[in-house]
Amino acid sequence: MLFRSLARASCRVLKNEPAALVELLGTGSAAVVRKTYRNFGLRLLQTFLRRPRAEREHRNLLLAAARDLPCTPPIACSAQRSLGFVRSSTLVTGYVPAVSTLRQALAAARVLPGQRQMLVAALGALLRRVHDAGVLWCTAMPRNVLVRTDAAQPHLLLCDLPAAIDYGRPLPQSAAGIDLFDACASHSRRLEMSRAERYRCLLAYARGNRAEAGRWWRLLAGRTALSHRIRKNLVMALRTYILPAATSTRTQPAR
Repeated sequence: MLFRSLARASCRVLKNEPAALVELLGTGSAAVVRKTYRNFGLRLLQTFLRRPRAEREHRNLLLAAARDLPCTPPIACSAQRSLGFVRSSTLVTGYVPAVSTLRQALAAARVLPGQRQMLVAALGALLRRVHDAGVLWCTAMPRNVLVRTDAAQPHLLLCDLPAAIDYGRPLPQSAAGIDLFDACASHSRRLEMSRAERYRCLLAYARGNRAEAGRWWRLLAGRTALSHRIRKNLVMALRTYILPAATSTRTQPAR
């Protein structure tokens, strides 16, 4: 396993569920977070000859860091395979102290005047940075964002990017809407955020342009969960499998 020496010095379990084990290894500036993703049943079958989740997440965190996006620092990854199946995969990232998920922060801020408004605006601004950097997140939910709780102003970090897609240029509207729906327009977001908070998120994404925020509001309001899922699956299949395969075929040298 990765980083055994740190684990011997100190190992604290942060989360232990059937599908994932999250541990804090070491102390002080040397501390790291180790995530082990476990696969079994149907999830195991789906890993056949595919890149392990930890590898995909590590690659995408490296991409985010290279594009100057705030994220948990990627360090290493590994996987345990058997007959082409990924039994488990492990991701190691730098430990960021004094953080909670955005979902937790929003729940804790219900009685703090102005705090929730600052958090949802920070989410919109973060999404704009991600999209301008040419990255489609694909899992832009509050549970996948970390919030530094020791900062005077909300400081958000990307922490879960296994499905991110690199467009290599600022995202077109058709792709950007996928993340925006997950971030502030889905059924879950409507339960977690007020109408005013969801609009504030879009307004921050639009850099204060009310006309643009209004266009996004109307566009997302017309989407259903099913149409969103179909749209997301099509984009992920096209950008992850079809276009890369076609590009690889075109660039094969003549024989």
